Amino acid sequence: MIRLRPAWCLVWCLASAAAATGGCTSVTPPAQPLVVGVLAPLTGPAAETGADTVRGAQLAVEVVNQALPTLGVPLAADAGLPGLGGATLLLATADTAGDPATTSTQVSALVTERHAIGLVTANSAKSTEVAGTQVQRLRVPLLDAHTTADYLTELGADWYFRTGPSDSQLADSAFSLLGRQPERPGGGGHRVVLVTETGTEGAAAAVRLRELVPRSGATVAKQIEMSATDSPDTLDTEKDADSADAVLAWAQSTGGAAAIAAAADRTGIPLYGLGQGFRQFDRPLPEASTMMRAMPWSQDYAGRNPVARDVLRLYQQRFNRPMSAAAADAFTAMITLAKAVDTAGSGDPAAIRTALRQTSLPATQMIMPWNGVRFGPDGQNTLAAAVVEQWQFHDFRLVYPVELAITVARWGRRDAQ
Repeated sequence: MIRLRPAWCLVWCLASAAAATGGCTSVTPPAQPLVVGVLAPLTGPAAETGADTVRGAQLAVEVVNQALPTLGVPLAADAGLPGLGGATLLLATADTAGDPATTSTQVSALVTERHAIGLVTANSAKSTEVAGTQVQRLRVPLLDAHTTADYLTELGADWYFRTGPSDSQLADSAFSLLGRQPERPGGGGHRVVLVTETGTEGAAAAVRLRELVPRSGATVAKQIEMSATDSPDTLDTEKDADSADAVLAWAQSTGGAAAIAAAADRTGIPLYGLGQGFRQFDRPLPEASTMMRAMPWSQDYAGRNPVARDVLRLYQQRFNRPMSAAAADAFTAMITLAKAVDTAGSGDPAAIRTALRQTSLPATQMIMPWNGVRFGPDGQNTLAAAVVEQWQFHDFRLVYPVELAITVARWGRRDAQ
C-alpha cells in the first residue's frame, strides 16, 4: 500500500539537507515553498462540499511534495517539482462562505497577502464569475473545479480555466444514453419534457439545452420551470407520459432537483438530471425511480480505474473517509495546476498561464472518466466528459458508457419490476 508521510515531514524533509525527520531524500529546492490557493465554502450550506474540496486539493499537494513512484498521476514519481529543482507547494485555503462578495475579498487576500501563484476554486457559478473578474485584474490563473455553467467560458476571461465538463458536455452524455432508449411506436425521434429550476442560471441553462436537444435528434415536447417548493403535480402524470419519452432537467439546488425528481417519478418515464443540484443529490428515492444523472466522476468508475483506486486508497488513509466527487474534482484541478507550474519552471503567474494553455494530460493519468486535460481557447477542458448514473439498488449506479457500466439502464417502471 502506498503511504503518505505526514504533511509536516514533507515540507521539512524536502527543504532540509539534514533529512533528520524520517529518512527523506535530500534535495535543494528554493528556500520557500510555492503557494497555491484553494477557494471553497467552508461555512454555510455548502460547507461539507467545501471541506471535501480542501481535502482533495491537500492530497494533491502532498502527492506532489513527495516521491510516490508507483502512483500513476502526474508529478507523483519525484519529490517536489522536478522542473523547479524539487520545489514544494504550500496550500493556502480561503473560506468564501458561498458568497460572491466574500469570494472577491478572499481572492485578493490569497494573491496579494499570501502570494499565491495560482488558485483552484469550487464555488457557485456567480461566485466563480466574481473570482474570474478578480484574477483578470490580479493576473493570476484560476482553475475552476466545480461549476458547469457554459456562460463562464464565454466571458472572455483569459486567466480562467475549467478542468471539468460544462453543462453542454454533460448533456452530450445524457443525449447519448437517450439515443439508446427505445423510441415509442411510430418513430419520429425521441421527445423530451424540458424542466429547469426557476432562476437566472436555470433560464440560461434552458436556452442552452433547447439549442442542444435538436442536435441529439430529439425534440422538445414541453418546456416548464419548477422551484424547490413546487408541487409534484406540476408535471401532468398522464399527458406528459404520453407525449414524451423522457424528462430532461437542470437544477442548481438539491431542493430543486428533489422537486423535479418527485414530479418526474409521477410520469413513470426516465429523468435525466443535469446541474449541481442533481450532482449533489443524496436523498433516497423510490426504488422504482428512473432518475439518471450525468456526472464528471463516479465511485463505481473509480473501482474500474487502477490510478483512481490508488488515489482513493490514499485519500481514505489520509482522511479516514471515502473520496467524494468534490474531492476528486479538486484533486484533479490542483494536480493540473501543479503540472503547469512545473512545466513553466517558474512561479511567475504569466508563465503558468502559458503552460496551462499548452497542457496535455493523458487519460491514463486521470482519476476521472475523461479523455485527459487540454484547454481550448476559452479555457474549457475540451477532453472532459461524463458518465451517467441511475438510482438502482438503493444507490446511484454507473449505467453509461456501457463499457464502464456495472448494471444496465432502466427505461421505465416496468423494468424495475
